[in-house]
Amino acid sequence: MASTDRPTTAVVERASVSDIPELITVWWDAFGSEHMQRIFPQTPDGRIWLERAFKQFFAPVKGPDELKTECLIVRSPDTGIPVAIAIYRIVPEGYDTAKQTWRARWPAVDDLPDFSDAAVDEFFSRMEKAHAYVLGNRGHVFLEVLGTMATFQKRGYGTALVKWGTDLADQLGVECYLDASPAGKPLYEAHGYVEQDVPAIIDNQSSASMLRPKKLQA
Repeated sequence: MASTDRPTTAVVERASVSDIPELITVWWDAFGSEHMQRIFPQTPDGRIWLERAFKQFFAPVKGPDELKTECLIVRSPDTGIPVAIAIYRIVPEGYDTAKQTWRARWPAVDDLPDFSDAAVDEFFSRMEKAHAYVLGNRGHVFLEVLGTMATFQKRGYGTALVKWGTDLADQLGVECYLDASPAGKPLYEAHGYVEQDVPAIIDNQSSASMLRPKKLQA
């Protein structure tokens, strides 16, 4: 069996609707902690919600000034099956902050009994408050989700997905933003992200608000 510590060449590509079953598998593997399962249950209702979410991500953008979502994957070089995912939001300059709420970005949970709307709202709302405080309505690239299946970690897949976003931001001349777990923070710092000071507005923050400045033009 190959070592999970052996780096391999990671090829980043856009996912498609046909990848949705595998994307759900990656999500459940990468975010399978007891805490996350209380918010996003790994049940038939949880699968329905994720199917709706990914289909929403693949929907055409309504206009050039609207939020654009990029759902990216890295596939196993042996099987061709997705094993790492990233969900980016490309936020236009001056974009209405009301359209950036989780309820605008993700499907509702009202008709899914396994979900608690209050729990999902609490999960997203803290991060949204910090996000708005740091960036306001400045245009930026927002890395909302990054996950790699446990048996495929330490192969550079997450690094490749993070670099995709920073390269895009540099092309666009904008900042990057994300909410980092303690485990993921060193990876983001290696790509130029800096933790922001938001305790004044967020109590007991469980993730780090991280901003990567614009690349200075030569």
